[in-house]
Amino acid sequence: MALAEQSKPTAIDRVTLEAWSQGFMVGALIIMMGITLANMRRHILLHKLILIELILAVPNGFFIFFDPPVYGWFLSTTVIFLLASWTLHNVIAWMKCKPFLGKRGSYLYIGSVLLVQPYWVLEIYANFVFFNGNNHALFAATRPYEALFRDPWWIFTILNLFWNIRYRYELGLVTIIKVSPRFGILLTCMTISCVCIIVDLLSVTPVVPIGVINPFWKFAFVFKCFTDSIILDDFKAALDKLSRHRMSQILPFNIFLDEEPYSPDACSDTAKTFRWYGRGSNNQPPSQHAFSLDAESKTDLPKPVVVEIERLPEVKLSDINKN
Repeated sequence: MALAEQSKPTAIDRVTLEAWSQGFMVGALIIMMGITLANMRRHILLHKLILIELILAVPNGFFIFFDPPVYGWFLSTTVIFLLASWTLHNVIAWMKCKPFLGKRGSYLYIGSVLLVQPYWVLEIYANFVFFNGNNHALFAATRPYEALFRDPWWIFTILNLFWNIRYRYELGLVTIIKVSPRFGILLTCMTISCVCIIVDLLSVTPVVPIGVINPFWKFAFVFKCFTDSIILDDFKAALDKLSRHRMSQILPFNIFLDEEPYSPDACSDTAKTFRWYGRGSNNQPPSQHAFSLDAESKTDLPKPVVVEIERLPEVKLSDINKN
């Protein structure tokens, strides 16, 4: 949605740039749809919304193939689905960081997303009359504010995630990348999307006059979607898994099974006892909540057995390292 003349651009450099950026966006979205379909669980609403987000944005990547008047009509029609995808991305971001927000913060986040929807209705109208009518002033006035009504929630989500990584989980970036390269890619895509957002914002103002065709909003959107499809679950679930993996490396024995479900189930005898699937010695009575593991006996261990451990107060990684 670049500020342009009403008709389709005819200059070779402009057409080439627009066609390339549309192809980049559509190709990336199709690849991400395949990744999402391969990893999604059908009963999870969040996974379904991510797939819908990707599908809604695809049609806006084909208007360069049409000539006026179909060009303007197709562009303005597919913009509706694109803007819906942008809003859905903010909803997905809210769902992913919701466990970190608290009740009041969660309501404030999603409530503010809903409050800006009248702007997008105005943007749809402004886009239509710009490419299919004679009113160029309205779209020229609304376009510079697009990022303001689209990206603050995403910026907050990124900052919130980095804050929780550093202060709640006490994980360093190097540690995260070593333990989970996928999470490292997630953080990289977030950073790139922020850079593209800044360039897009500056390009629609006199600060950085890059010309008529502006591909940077497409780049920012693609990297936003990458963050959704790389890790489909909410951020807390992903960070909890990383934290447990890191804890298993620090503790003298590993009570967790790699790549197996690790959610605790309360035992029937006491609410303070949790049942974990892990490796341990079956010589210990079930009521004993602590056991020692001789490193030389690892080869003699039975298959994974249920080990009961007493639920202890939350222990920070820094406290373990000090000991």
